[in-house]
Amino acid sequence: MKSRFVVAGIVAVPLLLFLAYRSWWSIPVAQAEAELISYTERLARAQAEVRRGKLATEALEELRTRTLGGDEETVDHRVRTQLNRLLESLDVAEASVTTTEPKIMETPARSALGKASASLRRLRDEPDFATLEVKIGGVASVANAMRLLTELRAQTWPCRIDDVRLDPLGDGARLRFAIRCTTMFLLGPDSGEPTLSGASEGALAAFADFANSNPFALPRRSPKPAPAQASGKTKRPPPSPSFPYERWRLTGVAELSGALETWWVRPDGNTVVLRHGATIGQATIAFIEPEAVILQRSGRELRVEIGRAIPR
Repeated sequence: MKSRFVVAGIVAVPLLLFLAYRSWWSIPVAQAEAELISYTERLARAQAEVRRGKLATEALEELRTRTLGGDEETVDHRVRTQLNRLLESLDVAEASVTTTEPKIMETPARSALGKASASLRRLRDEPDFATLEVKIGGVASVANAMRLLTELRAQTWPCRIDDVRLDPLGDGARLRFAIRCTTMFLLGPDSGEPTLSGASEGALAAFADFANSNPFALPRRSPKPAPAQASGKTKRPPPSPSFPYERWRLTGVAELSGALETWWVRPDGNTVVLRHGATIGQATIAFIEPEAVILQRSGRELRVEIGRAIPR
């Protein structure tokens, strides 16, 4: 009997020691290691979020310094002042700068923060940014009108050009322009007014050839021939005047509401806007390309590029 108890004891003691080891050391240590790994991963993600948040904050502050202000009245006043100063420097006649009611843009994450905590709901209700639409009008030479567009693109404050309309006056040396653009700003502290920027010489040179060629100008009319001396022969009646195709000049192609329009200067100097299917004399607009118009006349196609007149 004693030998059986001894054998049972020899077997039971290591088993008890193993169970004690698992319960008091092995399992708790494994759980602690797993928790430590999970905590380390969460800490690394949190640190990455903090770094991204810091970079985003710095980017927003840098953007704020380039905007025209932090409230509607300040931005409206500064954009009018700077643009009127720019129009005056370019000798623009009948200059005008008007603004519309600013639009407040909500955060795109508003739907995601709908059931968030009270602190996050405060962020949900804060506006993201605001936009202000500006309309600029006046009369200027082709070179100064092109320079105005170049200067608008060169400003340090956000300026998105949404729409441009150019109407030639008289012989096309001057244009009546209407420009619609939009600026954005962050509501909050004012970082001061950015200075009026000047376009680089390279940017201005990009439009120099266009301004010098002036596709809006009408071709010079040749002087009228001197009347023929009277002779004893019977005069024939003058032939019926033909349509002056060569005095119709294509000045531009634009897209409006999904449809392409062609801009022409007529012989009388006025501008006319025609779409696909319209006629000029016996010629029909058969196709409109970004830089040219295809006319159909007497069974043949005529290609008219921007700045060119209709060939005979």
